[in-house]
Amino acid sequence: MIFVGLDGADWQYLDVLMTRDVMPNLRELVATGHGGALTTVHPPLSPLVWTTMMTGVSPLEHGILDFTRISPANGAQEPITSDERLRPAIWNMVDRNGGSTAVIGMWATHPAEEIRGLIVSERVTGAFGNAKLLPAGAVYPPAARKSVEALATEADQAVDLKTMQSYLPWLGPSQYHDAAVAPDPYSHPVSALHRILIETNLVTALAAREITREHPRLTIAYYQATDVVGHVFAPYAPPRQSSITQEDFERFGRVPELYFREIDQILGRYRAMAVSTGAVLMIASDHGFSWIESRPARLSSVAPATAAKWHRDEGIYLLWGDGIAPAPAHPGRGSVSQVCSTLLALLAMPPGKDLEWTPLPGAPPQVGAAVDYAATYERRQAAMPAPDDVAASEQLEKLRALGYIDKTATAVRSGSTSTRTAASFNNEGLIRRDGGDTAGAASAFERALEIAPDYASACWNLSELLFAEAHDLDRSDRLLIAALSHSVADGIKLLIGRCLQYQKAGRIERSVDLLDRAIKIKQDDADLRILRGRYSLERQDCRSAAADFEAATRLAPESAIAHASAGVANLCLGDRAKAASSFRRSLELDPNQPQIRASLQEIEVRPQ
Repeated sequence: MIFVGLDGADWQYLDVLMTRDVMPNLRELVATGHGGALTTVHPPLSPLVWTTMMTGVSPLEHGILDFTRISPANGAQEPITSDERLRPAIWNMVDRNGGSTAVIGMWATHPAEEIRGLIVSERVTGAFGNAKLLPAGAVYPPAARKSVEALATEADQAVDLKTMQSYLPWLGPSQYHDAAVAPDPYSHPVSALHRILIETNLVTALAAREITREHPRLTIAYYQATDVVGHVFAPYAPPRQSSITQEDFERFGRVPELYFREIDQILGRYRAMAVSTGAVLMIASDHGFSWIESRPARLSSVAPATAAKWHRDEGIYLLWGDGIAPAPAHPGRGSVSQVCSTLLALLAMPPGKDLEWTPLPGAPPQVGAAVDYAATYERRQAAMPAPDDVAASEQLEKLRALGYIDKTATAVRSGSTSTRTAASFNNEGLIRRDGGDTAGAASAFERALEIAPDYASACWNLSELLFAEAHDLDRSDRLLIAALSHSVADGIKLLIGRCLQYQKAGRIERSVDLLDRAIKIKQDDADLRILRGRYSLERQDCRSAAADFEAATRLAPESAIAHASAGVANLCLGDRAKAASSFRRSLELDPNQPQIRASLQEIEVRPQ
């Protein structure tokens, strides 16, 4: 069978493209196959989710909990490696059953394991421009390395100026050259597109060669680029967002549609190969992506460590081929945890003894007695990283540019022999919390902060856990302020939410204390000033309220709420003329304020 992984693929967006005839091959597959939505695991980060899909167990069991690890060889940060995985993947199960597998580009496959067939690890896509820089262990068997290098070179050379101009007609030779040699390619749309197209070409070429020549029992072709194109180009897609200039909208707005048109043609190729080889085709994603509502407002690189914010909980799956009963319009519902069991069922292999999940709707029933695949699985030692591993360095830069990692999250405690980063413990805490293990979650968050005391996400997560448990609220508030000071994502919104929760519980003094501390850190935030001003009004401290509201109008001069609030405070002080001026400005900004309009009319009727 053939498994195609499209990272971040989302039916919300794909349905639109199929309706507009951008993806006719996918439309035909949907009409004649059986598909549905896949609920992801949290946090919805690619190494965690794809490894769950390939092993059938949770990240707590398979051990892949971050994008990176700390190298035991030299203490340096490096992309996550295959020896961190504690449980067998589907290719290990097929190998045990005597079958061959081709695995192309999947997360956490470097160094490549010894199996019947071929593994081309994710590090291969980090050596663009010089295939000779492929790191040791990137390909198994080693004899296949030269042919992989040749295809990598071809994929690179195929994305020439003409190819780029088919996406960006305005692109000139010098701009193309700059994109091709950019040291930080994912921080700019042009150079990012160049890498996206090369990676897509390479994965397709490698998979097609294996399917047509070697006929492996299972081929796995993983496309990370379908997620990357969202992080880079969703901001520019129509309709134009206010954060995007008209010029950039015209330059980059058509890229997503053109790219998914290319993906559709690739899916058509896989369908043809499935027919010619008698294979079943399965397509799946690890999570969805916010292409329609709440999409990114700008290139993800400007918001480090917030990439998962744009991931939706529902990914996709689709089964197609002989023995698959059609169910048009992808009605099925399942979990990413069911993918491994589904693959076993489609391959007519025995189910896994330790896999609790049944196959997805549309898959054939499981056959035979359960097998303990983990019993004979042996983890292997990762290859020592080369001091000049260009592929690893580029992969790290890619993750930083796309907002998946930051420096704090990958810190390691001095003197530790553990390979785990602060982010891995933070992710473990999130999984344990969602599973109801609050004690285990708290311990994991504490471990993250032992390694990286300034890690904003862990500060917030432990703060929220302590608050939810009504335990040590003083520390909970200190951690919240620390998270804000270290620029946690949506920090202002999180702090205001906590203040409102305290207010609801009748603990205004805690709200005011939090606001006082927050404003010292974020002096230029109007929302914090407005909320503190409201609390001052409730205490009849008109002068303090007026000071905060006036500051808010300076910080956010287009805020109708700030001007209306200033008007109320000035009324409280007895300055009716100044209140009227504030009310008028507020109504200019937002005429739909009947209470403010009534207050203004009362002042104008009785000015003194």
